[in-house]
Amino acid sequence: VADWVSGIGTLLAVVTALYIAGSERRSAEKARAIASNEELQRHAHVIAEAIRLAAEVEALAMNYKQLVSFGGGASPSTRVNLLDDIEGIRRQFNSLQQFPITDPRLFAEIGRVAHECRVESDLIDKSTSYSAQIMERVAERMRVRRDALTRLTAG
Repeated sequence: VADWVSGIGTLLAVVTALYIAGSERRSAEKARAIASNEELQRHAHVIAEAIRLAAEVEALAMNYKQLVSFGGGASPSTRVNLLDDIEGIRRQFNSLQQFPITDPRLFAEIGRVAHECRVESDLIDKSTSYSAQIMERVAERMRVRRDALTRLTAG
């Protein structure tokens, strides 16, 4: 009788060990899937924020160009405010680039956007029409960079 009880106990121990091993494997797979989903979600949030910031610079630049076309924007303070706003967004791009990003394409694209939205401070001393032309170029560069960021969401 003792051999039977010992055999049944051993069989139950093996079944329990297999159940625990399977359960741990499923838990580990689930944890990996959750981590992968969280990484994809962070990646998507970073891209969305970069697209939003590029669109904001594009809108600021186009608004200034439109203001000039209606005869405004001549005051240096308007240009100072514009440059301050763009520089603030550029700093946000630099901060966003410091976020832990595992995709080197996204890291590089954010760096390109930060570089492309740089405007020299001597723009304040230039003519209004020249400043509008510069802002139009900035807006076009932001559109191109925004499109490149959008393509990263598909890849």
